[in-house]
Amino acid sequence: MIIVGERINATRKQVRAALEKKDEKFFLEESRKQLAAGSDFLDLNAGTGTGKEAEDLAWLVNTIQNAFPDVKLALDSSDTNVLRKCLPLVKNSPVIVNSVNGETKKLEGFLPLLQEFPDVYVVALTMDDSGIPRTWEKRVEITDVLVDRLTSVGVKLGNIYFDGLVQPVSTDSEAFMTYLRTLKMIKERHPAAKSICGLSNVSFGLPKRKIVNKYALILSVYEGLDGVIIDPIDSGVEEIGCLLDVLTGRDQFCLTYITRFREGKI
Repeated sequence: MIIVGERINATRKQVRAALEKKDEKFFLEESRKQLAAGSDFLDLNAGTGTGKEAEDLAWLVNTIQNAFPDVKLALDSSDTNVLRKCLPLVKNSPVIVNSVNGETKKLEGFLPLLQEFPDVYVVALTMDDSGIPRTWEKRVEITDVLVDRLTSVGVKLGNIYFDGLVQPVSTDSEAFMTYLRTLKMIKERHPAAKSICGLSNVSFGLPKRKIVNKYALILSVYEGLDGVIIDPIDSGVEEIGCLLDVLTGRDQFCLTYITRFREGKI
Protein backbone atom coordinates (compact mmCIF):
# COMPACT_ATOMS: atom_id res chain seq x y z
CA MET A 1 0.00 0.00 0.00
CA ILE A 2 1.29 3.45 -0.87
CA ILE A 3 0.98 6.37 1.54
CA VAL A 4 0.57 9.85 0.06
CA GLY A 5 1.29 12.59 2.59
CA GLU A 6 -1.43 15.24 2.38
CA ARG A 7 -0.07 18.00 4.63
CA ILE A 8 1.30 20.39 1.96
CA ASN A 9 -2.06 21.69 0.85
CA ALA A 10 -2.70 25.41 0.35
CA THR A 11 -6.29 25.06 1.59
CA ARG A 12 -4.70 24.90 5.06
CA LYS A 13 -4.22 28.44 6.40
CA GLN A 14 -0.74 27.76 7.73
CA VAL A 15 0.41 26.26 4.42
CA ARG A 16 -1.10 29.11 2.40
CA ALA A 17 0.65 31.72 4.55
CA ALA A 18 3.97 29.90 4.22
CA LEU A 19 3.54 29.61 0.46
CA GLU A 20 2.83 33.32 0.09
CA LYS A 21 6.07 34.06 1.99
CA LYS A 22 7.99 31.32 0.15
CA ASP A 23 9.00 29.96 3.56
CA GLU A 24 11.46 27.30 2.49
CA LYS A 25 12.21 26.17 6.05
CA PHE A 26 8.52 25.47 6.69
CA PHE A 27 8.08 23.27 3.62
CA LEU A 28 11.32 21.36 4.10
CA GLU A 29 10.31 20.53 7.68
CA GLU A 30 6.82 19.46 6.55
CA SER A 31 8.41 17.26 3.89
CA ARG A 32 10.96 15.78 6.29
CA LYS A 33 8.31 14.86 8.87
CA GLN A 34 6.04 13.21 6.30
CA LEU A 35 8.86 11.23 4.71
CA ALA A 36 10.11 10.12 8.12
CA ALA A 37 6.57 8.96 8.95
CA GLY A 38 6.53 6.65 5.94
CA SER A 39 5.13 8.68 3.04
CA ASP A 40 5.87 7.15 -0.34
CA PHE A 41 4.69 10.32 -2.12
CA LEU A 42 4.20 13.91 -1.05
CA ASP A 43 1.04 15.57 -2.32
CA LEU A 44 1.59 19.19 -3.37
CA ASN A 45 -1.37 21.56 -3.66
CA ALA A 46 -0.58 25.22 -4.40
CA GLY A 47 -4.10 26.42 -5.25
CA THR A 48 -4.48 29.70 -3.35
CA GLY A 49 -6.83 31.37 -5.84
CA THR A 50 -4.34 34.19 -6.49
CA GLY A 51 -3.59 33.26 -10.10
CA LYS A 52 -0.06 32.15 -9.17
CA GLU A 53 -0.69 28.43 -8.88
CA ALA A 54 1.74 27.38 -11.65
CA GLU A 55 4.51 29.58 -10.24
CA ASP A 56 3.89 28.44 -6.67
CA LEU A 57 3.66 24.74 -7.53
CA ALA A 58 6.85 24.93 -9.59
CA TRP A 59 8.58 26.56 -6.62
CA LEU A 60 7.37 23.79 -4.30
CA VAL A 61 8.48 21.05 -6.68
CA ASN A 62 11.97 22.50 -7.10
CA THR A 63 12.44 23.41 -3.44
CA ILE A 64 11.47 19.98 -2.14
CA GLN A 65 13.32 18.01 -4.81
CA ASN A 66 16.53 19.99 -4.22
CA ALA A 67 16.44 19.05 -0.54
CA PHE A 68 15.18 15.47 -0.98
CA PRO A 69 16.56 14.14 -4.30
CA ASP A 70 14.77 10.78 -4.03
CA VAL A 71 11.32 12.17 -3.21
CA LYS A 72 8.30 11.12 -5.26
CA LEU A 73 5.54 13.64 -5.78
CA ALA A 74 1.81 13.90 -6.38
CA LEU A 75 0.77 17.11 -8.16
CA ASP A 76 -2.65 18.11 -6.87
CA SER A 77 -4.33 20.53 -9.28
CA SER A 78 -7.47 20.70 -11.38
CA ASP A 79 -5.80 23.10 -13.84
CA THR A 80 -4.28 21.25 -16.77
CA ASN A 81 -2.18 24.28 -17.74
CA VAL A 82 -0.57 24.24 -14.31
CA LEU A 83 0.13 20.52 -14.58
CA ARG A 84 1.52 20.86 -18.10
CA LYS A 85 4.07 23.38 -16.83
CA CYS A 86 4.99 21.50 -13.67
CA LEU A 87 5.03 17.83 -14.68
CA PRO A 88 8.30 18.21 -16.67
CA LEU A 89 9.97 19.58 -13.51
CA VAL A 90 9.40 16.35 -11.57
CA LYS A 91 12.59 14.29 -11.59
CA ASN A 92 11.49 10.96 -10.13
CA SER A 93 8.99 8.50 -11.56
CA PRO A 94 6.23 7.69 -11.12
CA VAL A 95 4.45 10.96 -10.48
CA ILE A 96 0.82 11.06 -9.40
CA VAL A 97 -1.68 13.45 -10.99
CA ASN A 98 -4.40 14.21 -8.46
CA SER A 99 -7.04 14.24 -9.91
CA VAL A 100 -9.45 13.71 -12.80
CA ASN A 101 -13.10 12.65 -12.67
CA GLY A 102 -16.05 11.80 -14.90
CA GLU A 103 -17.29 15.40 -15.31
CA THR A 104 -17.49 15.89 -19.07
CA LYS A 105 -15.67 19.23 -19.27
CA LYS A 106 -12.95 18.25 -16.84
CA LEU A 107 -12.35 14.86 -18.44
CA GLU A 108 -12.15 16.34 -21.93
CA GLY A 109 -9.65 18.87 -20.63
CA PHE A 110 -7.46 16.24 -19.03
CA LEU A 111 -7.27 13.74 -21.88
CA PRO A 112 -4.84 15.75 -24.07
CA LEU A 113 -2.59 16.30 -21.04
CA LEU A 114 -2.56 12.60 -20.20
CA GLN A 115 -1.81 11.77 -23.81
CA GLU A 116 1.36 13.87 -23.40
CA PHE A 117 2.24 12.16 -20.11
CA PRO A 118 0.80 8.63 -20.38
CA ASP A 119 3.08 7.12 -17.72
CA VAL A 120 1.75 9.15 -14.79
CA TYR A 121 -0.34 7.59 -12.07
CA VAL A 122 -3.83 9.07 -12.27
CA VAL A 123 -6.19 9.52 -9.32
CA ALA A 124 -9.67 9.08 -10.85
CA LEU A 125 -12.63 10.21 -8.74
CA THR A 126 -15.92 8.34 -9.12
CA MET A 127 -18.07 11.40 -9.74
CA ASP A 128 -19.53 12.99 -12.86
CA ASP A 129 -21.66 15.95 -13.97
CA SER A 130 -24.32 15.06 -11.39
CA GLY A 131 -21.79 15.29 -8.54
CA ILE A 132 -20.92 12.52 -6.09
CA PRO A 133 -23.40 9.67 -6.52
CA ARG A 134 -25.17 8.46 -3.41
CA THR A 135 -25.09 4.82 -4.58
CA TRP A 136 -22.16 2.52 -5.09
CA GLU A 137 -23.72 1.25 -8.33
CA LYS A 138 -23.47 4.67 -9.99
CA ARG A 139 -19.92 5.20 -8.77
CA VAL A 140 -18.89 1.89 -10.29
CA GLU A 141 -20.60 2.80 -13.58
CA ILE A 142 -18.46 5.94 -13.71
CA THR A 143 -15.32 3.82 -13.47
CA ASP A 144 -16.29 2.10 -16.74
CA VAL A 145 -16.39 5.47 -18.51
CA LEU A 146 -13.09 6.54 -17.00
CA VAL A 147 -11.37 3.29 -17.95
CA ASP A 148 -12.49 3.63 -21.57
CA ARG A 149 -11.49 7.27 -21.89
CA LEU A 150 -8.19 7.14 -19.98
CA THR A 151 -6.87 4.00 -21.66
CA SER A 152 -7.85 5.43 -25.05
CA VAL A 153 -5.10 8.08 -24.67
CA GLY A 154 -2.46 5.62 -23.50
CA VAL A 155 -2.86 5.53 -19.72
CA LYS A 156 -2.19 2.00 -18.50
CA LEU A 157 -5.01 0.41 -16.50
CA GLY A 158 -2.57 -0.41 -13.73
CA ASN A 159 -1.70 3.29 -13.44
CA ILE A 160 -5.28 4.33 -12.68
CA TYR A 161 -6.03 4.77 -8.98
CA PHE A 162 -9.79 4.94 -8.49
CA ASP A 163 -11.07 6.96 -5.57
CA GLY A 164 -14.46 5.69 -4.42
CA LEU A 165 -14.94 8.94 -2.47
CA VAL A 166 -15.05 8.63 1.29
CA GLN A 167 -17.70 10.91 2.79
CA PRO A 168 -18.17 11.96 6.45
CA VAL A 169 -20.14 9.51 8.56
CA SER A 170 -21.12 12.43 10.78
CA THR A 171 -23.60 13.59 8.13
CA ASP A 172 -24.51 10.20 6.63
CA SER A 173 -24.26 7.07 8.75
CA GLU A 174 -24.23 4.87 5.63
CA ALA A 175 -21.50 6.86 3.86
CA PHE A 176 -18.58 4.62 4.73
CA MET A 177 -20.41 1.41 3.95
CA THR A 178 -21.31 2.87 0.54
CA TYR A 179 -17.63 3.62 0.02
CA LEU A 180 -16.54 0.11 1.04
CA ARG A 181 -19.05 -1.46 -1.34
CA THR A 182 -17.81 0.84 -4.11
CA LEU A 183 -14.23 -0.18 -3.41
CA LYS A 184 -15.04 -3.89 -3.40
CA MET A 185 -16.97 -3.73 -6.67
CA ILE A 186 -14.33 -1.62 -8.42
CA LYS A 187 -11.75 -4.26 -7.54
CA GLU A 188 -14.01 -6.96 -8.95
CA ARG A 189 -14.89 -5.01 -12.10
CA HIS A 190 -11.40 -3.72 -12.91
CA PRO A 191 -8.92 -5.99 -11.11
CA ALA A 192 -5.91 -4.55 -12.95
CA ALA A 193 -6.69 -1.02 -11.76
CA LYS A 194 -5.66 0.35 -8.37
CA SER A 195 -7.57 2.15 -5.63
CA ILE A 196 -6.86 5.10 -3.38
CA CYS A 197 -8.82 7.44 -1.12
CA GLY A 198 -8.64 10.62 0.92
CA LEU A 199 -9.35 8.74 4.13
CA SER A 200 -9.52 11.59 6.63
CA ASN A 201 -12.84 12.76 5.14
CA VAL A 202 -14.56 9.91 6.98
CA SER A 203 -14.04 11.48 10.41
CA PHE A 204 -14.86 15.08 9.57
CA GLY A 205 -16.87 16.70 12.36
CA LEU A 206 -16.13 13.97 14.92
CA PRO A 207 -13.97 13.96 18.06
CA LYS A 208 -10.91 11.69 18.24
CA ARG A 209 -10.61 11.70 14.45
CA LYS A 210 -7.37 9.71 14.42
CA ILE A 211 -9.11 6.70 15.96
CA VAL A 212 -11.91 6.80 13.39
CA ASN A 213 -9.36 7.11 10.57
CA LYS A 214 -7.34 4.19 11.89
CA TYR A 215 -10.25 1.73 11.86
CA ALA A 216 -11.51 3.04 8.53
CA LEU A 217 -8.08 2.31 7.09
CA ILE A 218 -8.16 -1.26 8.45
CA LEU A 219 -11.54 -1.95 6.84
CA SER A 220 -10.51 -0.32 3.55
CA VAL A 221 -7.29 -2.29 3.18
CA TYR A 222 -9.22 -5.49 3.87
CA GLU A 223 -11.46 -4.64 0.91
CA GLY A 224 -8.46 -4.05 -1.36
CA LEU A 225 -7.31 -0.45 -0.91
CA ASP A 226 -3.95 0.11 -2.63
CA GLY A 227 -3.17 3.64 -1.48
CA VAL A 228 -4.24 6.30 0.95
CA ILE A 229 -3.95 10.10 0.95
CA ILE A 230 -3.62 10.99 4.61
CA ASP A 231 -1.67 12.84 7.26
CA PRO A 232 1.12 10.27 7.77
CA ILE A 233 2.15 11.83 11.06
CA ASP A 234 -1.00 10.37 12.60
CA SER A 235 0.30 7.70 14.95
CA GLY A 236 0.40 4.21 13.50
CA VAL A 237 -0.53 4.85 9.86
CA GLU A 238 2.57 3.25 8.38
CA GLU A 239 2.48 0.42 10.91
CA ILE A 240 -1.19 -0.34 10.17
CA GLY A 241 -0.58 -0.42 6.43
CA CYS A 242 2.41 -2.71 6.84
CA LEU A 243 0.64 -5.14 9.17
CA LEU A 244 -2.46 -5.30 7.00
CA ASP A 245 -0.33 -6.15 3.98
CA VAL A 246 1.07 -9.04 6.03
CA LEU A 247 -2.32 -10.28 7.22
CA THR A 248 -4.00 -10.02 3.81
CA GLY A 249 -1.20 -11.83 1.99
CA ARG A 250 0.15 -8.87 0.03
CA ASP A 251 3.53 -8.86 1.78
CA GLN A 252 4.89 -12.21 0.64
CA PHE A 253 7.06 -13.93 3.25
CA CYS A 254 6.57 -10.79 5.41
CA LEU A 255 9.65 -9.23 3.84
CA THR A 256 8.45 -5.64 4.02
CA TYR A 257 7.31 -6.11 7.60
CA ILE A 258 10.71 -7.48 8.61
CA THR A 259 12.49 -4.64 6.81
CA ARG A 260 10.36 -1.99 8.51
CA PHE A 261 10.94 -3.68 11.88
CA ARG A 262 14.70 -3.58 11.36
CA GLU A 263 14.41 0.11 10.47
CA GLY A 264 12.62 0.75 13.76
CA LYS A 265 9.32 1.67 12.09
CA ILE A 266 7.30 -1.19 13.60
